[in-house]
Amino acid sequence: MFPCLLMSFVLVAQQKTIPSVKLETLDGKSFNTSAIENDGNPTIISFWATWCKPCKEELNNIADEYEDWMDETGVKLVAVSIDDQRSATRVKPYVNSVGWDYEILLD
Repeated sequence: MFPCLLMSFVLVAQQKTIPSVKLETLDGKSFNTSAIENDGNPTIISFWATWCKPCKEELNNIADEYEDWMDETGVKLVAVSIDDQRSATRVKPYVNSVGWDYEILLD
């Protein structure tokens, strides 16, 4: 299993609601994490960065199975980039190049 993903899943699974944190979408719009909802199905929040090779590898590997996981469990994955101002400009081009179907947010 993917260690970062497992930890993210366990933390969210133990809570009834996701804490309210203001983030940003790839389009620059404000987004509050309290709006993340999946009709009672599992939600995975994965934290990653463009400079983190294991994080990108994990999300790229999950992408191969994600459609099957959604069909089987209804799971939703939200990938939150923790890139700072120096590397944040690389997030959107990277996501577009790999074609992730996840909801991508910027911290």
